[in-house]
Formats: sequence, C-alpha cells, structure tokens
Amino acid sequence: MATDGLGRNGAAAAKAAGRVAENMSEFTDRARRALGDAGDMAGDVANNAVRGGRKAAKFVVREVREHPLRTLAIGAAVGAVVAAVIMLRNRSSDEE
Repeated sequence: MATDGLGRNGAAAAKAAGRVAENMSEFTDRARRALGDAGDMAGDVANNAVRGGRKAAKFVVREVREHPLRTLAIGAAVGAVVAAVIMLRNRSSDEE
C-alpha cells in the first residue's frame, strides 16, 4: 500500500488529475498557435480551465485523504444511481 496517506486509488486519482492538467496545458499551446490573435482569448479561457481543473484535482485528493469512507459511499451511491438508470432505460427499450 502507498505510504503517502492516499492509498492506491488516491494516488491514481492524483496522477490522472496531473495528466489532465498537463494535457490541457498542451491543448492551450496548440490552440494559441492555431488561432493566432483569437488564440489569446482562447488561451485565457483554457488557462482558466486548467487552473480550475487543478483546483478540482487538489480538492478531490484532499477529500479522499481526509474522508475516505465518505468518498467511497458517495462513489457507491453514484454507481448505484447510474446502474438504476441504465437498467430502467434497457427495460423501457425492451418494452417498445
């Protein structure tokens, strides 16, 4: 098990969040080059999105570290809701 207090899942989430932020940064650079002057505005928007993504990633990592059971319960609840929606959709499409 990881010794940084996050556990495997928390460390994986932090790593994935870092990759997302990195990809957004690369996307910003490409958009600037492709769009020229309009790219400055698009770049500002993309930079704000990257900053927001980094803040969200830090928040998620902190929540997982501080409240692992609550995080697990929320994930299980979301999974159950998604499964119920899929089952209801399949049931309604079978009846048609």
